[in-house]
Amino acid sequence: MAIALKTGKEKAANTERKSFVDVYNALCYRALGKRLEPDNEKTGKLAARLRQANMNLTPGMYLARNYITALIVAIISFLAYFTVFALIIESSTWYIFTLALTGVSAVASFMVFPFIVTSRISNQAGKIDQELPFTLSELSILASTGLSPVEVVRNIAKREESAEVSKEFKKVVFKLDIEGKDLITALSETARDSPSNAFRETIWDLANMIHQGGDLDGYLRNKADDVMKTKRFSQKVFIEQLATYSDIYVTLVLLGVLLIGVGAFLLDAMNFAMMGLTSDILLLGLTFGLLPVSIAVIGILVSMAYSRTE
Repeated sequence: MAIALKTGKEKAANTERKSFVDVYNALCYRALGKRLEPDNEKTGKLAARLRQANMNLTPGMYLARNYITALIVAIISFLAYFTVFALIIESSTWYIFTLALTGVSAVASFMVFPFIVTSRISNQAGKIDQELPFTLSELSILASTGLSPVEVVRNIAKREESAEVSKEFKKVVFKLDIEGKDLITALSETARDSPSNAFRETIWDLANMIHQGGDLDGYLRNKADDVMKTKRFSQKVFIEQLATYSDIYVTLVLLGVLLIGVGAFLLDAMNFAMMGLTSDILLLGLTFGLLPVSIAVIGILVSMAYSRTE
C-alpha cells in the first residue's frame, strides 16, 4: 500500500513538473494557436516539416509561439534600447537606434524558429545519410538469406549500431504492430515523414519492389554504392564551400571590422560624433556587437554546410 501511494505521488509530481517550454507552448496555443489551425495546403506543408523535425507541435501552436515570442522580444528590446540610448547615453537620435534595433531583434527572434526546424531536419537527415550506405549493405545481406520483407524490417529496427536509421524502421514496425497497417503502407508513410531525401527514395523504391516483385538484393547493393558516391560528392562540395566561407570571413569580417575601427579613430581625431554616437561607443558596439554576431553567423553557415555532409 505504501509503495502504491509512493508511486502515485511520484507520478503526480512528474505530471506537475511540466517543462517551461511545454507550458509556454500551451499558453501560446490557447491565446492564438486555435485561430491559426485552418486545414489548408500551407499548414499541411508546415505540419510535414514539423514531423520531419520530430517536433511535437501543431502548425497553429508553432505559428502562435513564433508571433507571441517576437512580440515579447520586441517589447523587452524596446525598453532595453530606450534605457541605453535615451537615458544612459542620452543620444539625440535615440529613437532611430531604439526602433531600428527593436525591429532587428523582433525579426531575428521570429526567424530563429524556422531556422531551428530547418537545422533539426538537416541534422537528422545528415545522420541518416551517414548510416544509410551501411544499412543498405546489411539489408541486402538479410534479403539474400531468404528472410521475408517484414522480418528484414524487424531486424534492422533492432540494430543498435545505426541508431537514426533504426528509429525510422522502428516507426515502420510501430505502424505494423500497433496501427495494424500493411508493410507497403507503413513503408510509404514512414518515407513521407523522413527528413532524408535519400532514405525517402530508398524506402519508396523498396515498397514498390516488395509490391511488384524484383531483385531486392541486387537493388539494395546498387543503391548502397550510389548513396556512398553521393556522400563522397557532398563532402567534396563542403570543402569547396569551406574555402568560400573562409574568404568571406577574411574579406567582410576582418577587413570590415578594421575599416570600422579606423573610421572610429578618425571620428575621435576630428572630435566628431556620428548621429550622436562617439568613437568610444562605436568601438564598444563593434567589439561586443558586430564582431561576435559576424563570427556567429559564419559559424552557423559552416555548421549547416557540415551537417549536410555528415
